[in-house]
Amino acid sequence: MDEHVLNRRRVLLGTGAVAIGGVAGASSAAASSTGGSGISGSWVVSRKDDTAGAVRTTTVVGFAAGSVLLSQDISPADSPLIGTWARRGDNGFEATVWTGQPGPAGPGKPGVTVRVHIRGTVSGDRIRGTYQFTIFDPSGAVSMRGTGSFTGRPIEA
Repeated sequence: MDEHVLNRRRVLLGTGAVAIGGVAGASSAAASSTGGSGISGSWVVSRKDDTAGAVRTTTVVGFAAGSVLLSQDISPADSPLIGTWARRGDNGFEATVWTGQPGPAGPGKPGVTVRVHIRGTVSGDRIRGTYQFTIFDPSGAVSMRGTGSFTGRPIEA
């Protein structure tokens, strides 16, 4: 039994090493496909909605190969967003990400969904831009729209 557990652990560790190598390879490919714009990888950004009383939020954003964008507010924490990004011009990019929330009746019940459209630029080790968000109620009707801005720096490995 112990031998089976040890072998399973080795397999899982090996799989993790392959996955890490795959991510590193994908990041290198993405960096070359962006023409050296330096956008691929993860960034820690400070963002703030333009609505009255909005608080500054710290967010981690990851630009991955295959045009995948992941975003996670970490302070204060909120639901992750996932979507796609594309390079625009020499140093620009555009992205659309989505997230959802459980309904008021609890998990598994329809809740609001949020779409965020992002436009930004990368210059050296700085990223900055603006975003527009739309909140949809469970029926799909728009319940709120807003805008905001962000600035950030890359996360070093």
